[in-house]
Amino acid sequence: MIARAAALALALLLGACATTPPQPLPQLSAVPTSFEMSGRLALRQGDRSEIAKLRWTHRATRDTWVIASPLGNEVARIESEPGGATLYQASGGGYQADSFADLTERVLGVALEPADLAAWLHGEQPRANSGWTVTLDEKQPAGKVEIARRLSATRGETTVRLVVDEYRALESP
Repeated sequence: MIARAAALALALLLGACATTPPQPLPQLSAVPTSFEMSGRLALRQGDRSEIAKLRWTHRATRDTWVIASPLGNEVARIESEPGGATLYQASGGGYQADSFADLTERVLGVALEPADLAAWLHGEQPRANSGWTVTLDEKQPAGKVEIARRLSATRGETTVRLVVDEYRALESP
């Protein structure tokens, strides 16, 4: 009886650790204005590195990032609109800044611009004066559009990696 219970507990534990299979991608005819993706975000700056789960909703004038620990516990949320950006921490408190890039510069030490990340996600190269070098490590077709499955962006000693587990186009507001 104890052995059966232990086997069941082990099976449940292993099942909880398994990743969900990727959802089929939409059949897009063009890059959407609005989308939602979930995956993982890794940031390395010199000797410091961090990894988190990310659920990102991108719209023409606003972005929402829900950042979770590798185990899935929400640790922060960033909401930005043209008037500024706010970081809400799950533990309470937060920060405000004039833009998403200013906020991530203050909190993470690197300015991340959602419009740039959205462009890179859809296969575009960085703006010439941005200083970023972007590599699409793996692509996945979504109709006539290719979406990055994995991308790496490097500027100086900073590397940002984005892995896309799920992606869907959203209706524009």
